[in-house]
Amino acid sequence: MRCRKSSGFTLLEVMVAVAIMAVGVAIAMSIFSGGLKNIYRINMAHRAMAHAENVMNDLLADQSIREPRKFADNLDDDFRYTATVEYWEEPKERLTLDTAQVPVYLLSVQVEVHFKNDRFGKMYRAFCLKAVPQTQADQGLAPNSDAIRRLFGGDR
Repeated sequence: MRCRKSSGFTLLEVMVAVAIMAVGVAIAMSIFSGGLKNIYRINMAHRAMAHAENVMNDLLADQSIREPRKFADNLDDDFRYTATVEYWEEPKERLTLDTAQVPVYLLSVQVEVHFKNDRFGKMYRAFCLKAVPQTQADQGLAPNSDAIRRLFGGDR
């Protein structure tokens, strides 16, 4: 009698191959899923920065803001903001340049865009100085009315 050798795979070989392929697919899906999460996080950060920039531009362009104020509002379903406008206080260390006195005072504007659905309280913060022209009604109003001159030095 002649023995015929059968060709093909045994059930055990097929099961091992499928298990190895399943592990590979699971790893690939995990990497793909992590990449999608990173893209989402980057997109949310970009949106927060754009919102902060837009709010900051609105506050800087608003001519009616001439003294300290606080603002807060919802931007959309994912973000809300708080903005604080205060008189700017010069830093302790300063440059020493002689400058002419300019009839303006400075307001510090800080905008914080908060992520509504973030359990860690993530936010994006922007800060800027706003130069406000001084009018006769403003004389003595701002505590730093000659802040630009003091910022760059000059006589006190």
